[in-house]
Amino acid sequence: MQEPARNGGPLVRRATPMTSIQQAEAPVDVVICEVHPSPSGVPANGAKPGADEGGKTMVLPSPADADATQVIRTPAPGVSGSGPSSSGAGQEGGATTGSAASAEASEADRQAEAADSEGSDQTPDAAEHADAGAGSSHADTQSDAAGPVNAEPDQADAEDPDPQGAPAQSAGPAPGTAKANADTDATQVIRLRPDSDATQIITVNAPHAKDPGETQIIKDADATQVISTAEPDATQVIKFDADATTVLAQLNPGDATTVIPKTGKGTDGSATTLIPVVAGRKDGLRTRIAPPRDPGRAPRPARPRREPMDLGHAPAVLTISALGVLMVALGYAGGRIGTGNAQFAYWVGQVVVFTPVVVRLLSRRMAGVAESFVLVMGLALHQYLLKWMYSPDQFRFPDELQHWLGTTIIVQSGELFQPNPALPPAVHFPGLAEMGAALTSMTGLPVTASGVIVAGIAHLIFVAMIFAAVLRASNSPAVAGVACATYATALHYLFFNSMFLYQTAALPFFMLTVWAVRRWRAEGNWRFVALAVAGMGVTTVSHHVTAFAMVLTLTLLAVVELVVQKPRRWSALIMPGAALLMVASWVATVARDVVNYLEAPADQVVHTIENLISGTSEASSTTAAVSIGQLIVQGAGLLALFVLYLALLRDMVQRRDRDAWRWAAVAGGTIFFAGNAVRFLGQNGPEIAARLSTFTYVPISILAAIALVRGVQIIPAKDGEGHRWRASPPAIDVIAPGGWNLYSRTAAGSLMITVLMIGARAGGWPPIGSILPGPYLAGGFERSVDASGIAAADWQRDTLGHDNRVGGDVTSVSLASTYGRQDPVREVGSLYYADEWGLEQQQLVDGLAIQYLVVDKRLSEQLPEGEAYFENDPHAGSITSPLTSTQIGKFDALTGVDRLYDNGTVRVYRMGNL
Repeated sequence: MQEPARNGGPLVRRATPMTSIQQAEAPVDVVICEVHPSPSGVPANGAKPGADEGGKTMVLPSPADADATQVIRTPAPGVSGSGPSSSGAGQEGGATTGSAASAEASEADRQAEAADSEGSDQTPDAAEHADAGAGSSHADTQSDAAGPVNAEPDQADAEDPDPQGAPAQSAGPAPGTAKANADTDATQVIRLRPDSDATQIITVNAPHAKDPGETQIIKDADATQVISTAEPDATQVIKFDADATTVLAQLNPGDATTVIPKTGKGTDGSATTLIPVVAGRKDGLRTRIAPPRDPGRAPRPARPRREPMDLGHAPAVLTISALGVLMVALGYAGGRIGTGNAQFAYWVGQVVVFTPVVVRLLSRRMAGVAESFVLVMGLALHQYLLKWMYSPDQFRFPDELQHWLGTTIIVQSGELFQPNPALPPAVHFPGLAEMGAALTSMTGLPVTASGVIVAGIAHLIFVAMIFAAVLRASNSPAVAGVACATYATALHYLFFNSMFLYQTAALPFFMLTVWAVRRWRAEGNWRFVALAVAGMGVTTVSHHVTAFAMVLTLTLLAVVELVVQKPRRWSALIMPGAALLMVASWVATVARDVVNYLEAPADQVVHTIENLISGTSEASSTTAAVSIGQLIVQGAGLLALFVLYLALLRDMVQRRDRDAWRWAAVAGGTIFFAGNAVRFLGQNGPEIAARLSTFTYVPISILAAIALVRGVQIIPAKDGEGHRWRASPPAIDVIAPGGWNLYSRTAAGSLMITVLMIGARAGGWPPIGSILPGPYLAGGFERSVDASGIAAADWQRDTLGHDNRVGGDVTSVSLASTYGRQDPVREVGSLYYADEWGLEQQQLVDGLAIQYLVVDKRLSEQLPEGEAYFENDPHAGSITSPLTSTQIGKFDALTGVDRLYDNGTVRVYRMGNL
């Protein structure tokens, strides 16, 4: 909307104070600047100031001589000026001056320049001569400058028919009138020579001021004008060249307006364009100027300026998400008592926890980094609560129980590197156990409570470091937030990556190392080198696989940087070399047994892939088969990720992107899709893909976030020649689409990430059949741990002592090795499947030195939830019926086998007297 300026001035658009640089589109020969000490402004509707109206604007056109200087002098109120005047003041365009006037103007110019070179204001004599020569040469420039701004002059006149201080219609003072009392402080001289690098000085003084005003210096041969004023109510009128094109800059307290003419051949001098001056941002980033609004609409209230710690709508969004946590808790409670609607409450709760945060992150209306970070951390906290609520009283997953035992041993012994029969390699990677033992020692909390706290804090720091690393690489809070939300849809994110496992303790230091290396490569600060080395050290002593992944990640980053960036900086190899040296030294000197520990699963993975390629069936997995519904949901999510991956890759190739970190993410995304291809190829596929996704899902999440937030075109628009796929894409940092296009992209992106989350929950951990807590399930991992099994394990510890060789099913061995402190024997499946005891079974017992067997009668009542009863089960994946009572009961008929313990469900047999 436009509104009249004060005291009958021109209609101008309100804007923020002028702080930007205006650049002329045409060469500048002469600039004439008039300062208005009074707040009256420039007369509207083409009015001309009279002799009795001091402080009004008088503008003269430029003469043909580009080096001539035009001087405007405003007489004091009530005093007439001397010198000739022109009767053509009301003519259109500029009037030319006579030779005498030009000579006097030139003389005034020389005197003004001499005065400026001495750092003083213009002399009265120079102003006198200038006014005499230029008084008759001004035309209707005010009308040209102010008229186009005043879009509705009749309406303005009707609103203010007789404004205060309205200027008279006289063009100037009458000839022969004395100007002895003229105000010399209102005269400004500006001279530009396009062929020289001259320095222009503008002096702005208040009327009758004792001290001179600020002096503004302009030095630019490209016709760039920078004008500021010490008087906030001053008006600057600048005249460019001889075509009567005018720039009007009016500065008032709190608002500023710039009027820039439309220049060029055939352009009418009266045509002007109104451009508001927008204050720049403190961080130096671009300021997006909103398009002009319809004058007929009421102005929208200005949005308050965001504070650095403005959380925006994060509290409200997280409150809605917390309602989802409550719904999942109700689903868990219903699962424990067998309520039919428990599954419905669980899935609805998962969507409510997750989707509102994603929608807000994609909406592009966030307050800034603070809101995005709070949303991401709130989502991570809520999802960790979902994991903790599954089993709030104790650890039940076998791996958690193993690390619970390692922490307990450190607490009881006070020493590191003590034997842990449940998980021997963990002894040489004591990072997690040391953290939990330290918290227990300092607070007196049980090891279980300390483990929950340590795992939760490590998980939150890991997410925070992902956010920080992506924010540093993308400079976008939205991209960082969406990347973290997308990573939350990884298969093992909800449980494995937040369990009390040594990988959970290593992951935050892994990401800290990556972030520090990024900072060092970008800024060259060697303090980040020290931080990266510290992160490498903690990662190395915390988890072997994460340490190996760290070396590979840093190597990938270094290689891509050397390939993409020119000139090559070979210092990029310092960090991967240091990481490799550190990890290799630790494995060679301390954790020597980790090679044998990882060799078996590595061989199994290779063997499984070979069987998948050859079509040979294999039954050696304890992973539940994936249903068709799970495959459809997971496949849809992966397909959407792949489409975004290809679209962004096309943009980067056509744009010749030289960002090494984005190309490293592309390479990591390729590894991700290669690893996930195994998911659909066999029984072991989901487990292999899930293990890899802990690391490979980070780069694909970053790429998906860039594509969603930046609005990468899935199907590119046609270029000017009608080519679609050869059209040049926009820059990677272009402003994302708005309006309905933004709404549709937000909805599509939120739907895609929600589908990914549902697929991860259905195909991740725990398996879909035991996704809710409840009563005992054979081969159900967490669902197989109950009071009967724990009681039998406690009896073994208290009665049999420690480190006896005990065999049994997956759950019985896990409980015996942790709660019972026994030495587990896991390859005992053939002893249970045999209908009769024979020489083969006896040789296996002797070969494995088995002392005790644990038999759970429920194995003869239920099919295994995980497709297997035992680790390395010879019938895994092909079990169609439970074990028979004959197979379970044959141990009672064996001579020399003693039943030492029976609680009605679980029995313990001694095998030593065979």
